[in-house]
Amino acid sequence: MDNLFEEIGKGFLRGIGYILAEIFFGTICYWVGWPICKIFTLGMYPSSSQVVYFEDYKARNTGFWCSVVGLLTLLLLRSG
Repeated sequence: MDNLFEEIGKGFLRGIGYILAEIFFGTICYWVGWPICKIFTLGMYPSSSQVVYFEDYKARNTGFWCSVVGLLTLLLLRSG
């Protein structure tokens, strides 16, 4: 019976981790990287109507690079 509760707990924590990663990377990092990408591409990429979801990264790289730029920016600001 303890193993059952342990597995349920692991699944619950994995789900919470996935949600937090999607919120952090797909939302916060995207909106930090979005203006930086706009500046460096002179307004060409990305369009402001793009919506980024974690699952969409496999299908297309539409907002993935904005999220990566945002993550790198946050890491550089944290270390500097």
